[in-house]
Amino acid sequence: MIINKIITIIIIFLIILAIIAMVSTILGFIRLPDEICKLHASGVTGSFAVELILIAGFLFFYKYLNTLEYKLILAIIFIILVSPITAHMISLTSIIYKNNAFFKRKNQVDNLINDIKKFNNKETN
Repeated sequence: MIINKIITIIIIFLIILAIIAMVSTILGFIRLPDEICKLHASGVTGSFAVELILIAGFLFFYKYLNTLEYKLILAIIFIILVSPITAHMISLTSIIYKNNAFFKRKNQVDNLINDIKKFNNKETN
């Protein structure tokens, strides 16, 4: 009986922590200066909150329905693996194709764009 109460407390704690992570995602998205920082805030804490909710759902199904939902475990693993890669690719695409993107410091990405052009010239030669 005490294990059921502990699992319920853990589920509530995970959901509250996910809500706090989502609020910090919203605040970071509003307050951070440039689009790359905003992407970082939404990618890291947003995926963390989704993972917490999926873990809480897994525990809920285990406690109340007495089933182990392997789909939720696969979803958690998928989000852990894919979320950082997706955020990285979106930020690189933003840097490469939007030379006039808003950045806090001027000429912040010129070195990166020059390195990408050098790399592309090496591959074509």
